[in-house]
Amino acid sequence: MKVDKAALKETLHDVFLGVVIALPISFFVLTICKGLEFTTMATSVTQTITFTLIAIVRKYYVRLFYKNKSTN
Repeated sequence: MKVDKAALKETLHDVFLGVVIALPISFFVLTICKGLEFTTMATSVTQTITFTLIAIVRKYYVRLFYKNKSTN
């Protein structure tokens, strides 16, 4: 199996960035949900929606960065 090093590099950067972003956002969302006395299900849905939206935006910008980098 041949490894695409460029794809691997992009993947690792994207995952690392996601981990760095996830901790403070998770803390923030949990704090808000606790303050609003959400149920466990409501908290789970809120976090899922939040992380999904942020992941879409993050992945879009990471892809743009690597796309622009490859054309230069």
